[in-house]
Amino acid sequence: MVRIKDTEVTLVESVQPFDINPLGNLFGGRMLEWMANIGTVAATRFSRGPAVLAYLDRHFFIRPVKLGEFVILKARVEYAGTSSMEVRIEAWKEVPGGEQALVTMATASYVAVDEYGVPRPINNRLEPDEDERQIYEEARARYESRKRKIEDRKVRRFDLTDPTTGLRWRVVSSRWATPSDAFVGNLVSGGRLLAWLDEIAGLLAARYSGGIAVTGSVDETAFYAPIRVGDIVTVRAGITYVGRSSMEIMLDVIAEGTYGQARHVCTAYFTYIHVDNTGRPAPVPKYVPSNEHERRLFMEGEERRRVREEELARIKRMWGIN
Repeated sequence: MVRIKDTEVTLVESVQPFDINPLGNLFGGRMLEWMANIGTVAATRFSRGPAVLAYLDRHFFIRPVKLGEFVILKARVEYAGTSSMEVRIEAWKEVPGGEQALVTMATASYVAVDEYGVPRPINNRLEPDEDERQIYEEARARYESRKRKIEDRKVRRFDLTDPTTGLRWRVVSSRWATPSDAFVGNLVSGGRLLAWLDEIAGLLAARYSGGIAVTGSVDETAFYAPIRVGDIVTVRAGITYVGRSSMEIMLDVIAEGTYGQARHVCTAYFTYIHVDNTGRPAPVPKYVPSNEHERRLFMEGEERRRVREEELARIKRMWGIN
């Protein structure tokens, strides 16, 4: 039996010149990759075998991280089911010799898998201490909520419809999944996929805004099928909502095997903020939906924006952030 505190793992990264945007700040995609990877380490270590990212909750990038600063990543398993694990991931920044400050925090679900990517039973047991009981029960509640949200996973993984068709601002990008993209076995790392998505969405946001766009948040994302080494990965991205300085981008991912078997991997929503040369939010061109598809997605995006604002305000109150 293992306590929650016994599952904690830590990774320290130094922000290098190839990790930063033109303002000298860490790319959101690099942070996402580090976070997904440290979560995978915690899940793999606890389950005593390979584990893959299955669900990522909404999270926000609260502070920028600059060149030369350190990123301290922490992950721990807070609940374990038959094959699934609820993992909390935190990222803090530290100026050399200075204090730490929270950058982002996310909760995620990982699934223990065998060498073929099929879910396997976890050969370990999580037994929280009395002072960990509330953390454990909150994680159990997240697990039960997730099960209801992904009941249609087996159907969604075969839905190859392109939801960006009809959007004026869209881009499609394809690439090979190579061995260097794998984290365990021949399964592509969830962190590597998130980094790809941020790269593509960031390009589209920069095109629309005409300047620098930084990652503001990532909405809840369910992963329906794995990506294997050798697959062709196609990302379809399109702008769905635009505010005063923000842009929401939908990303739909398809993986195609060697003999043409295609799978729907995920649909994600990333939000970007257009900033000026000082890093302050700057206005973007006004967006007016031009067809029924754009209008429907815009209205859905407006509702997601409202939810994001409420959740961000709650997180800032909880962490005492101004």
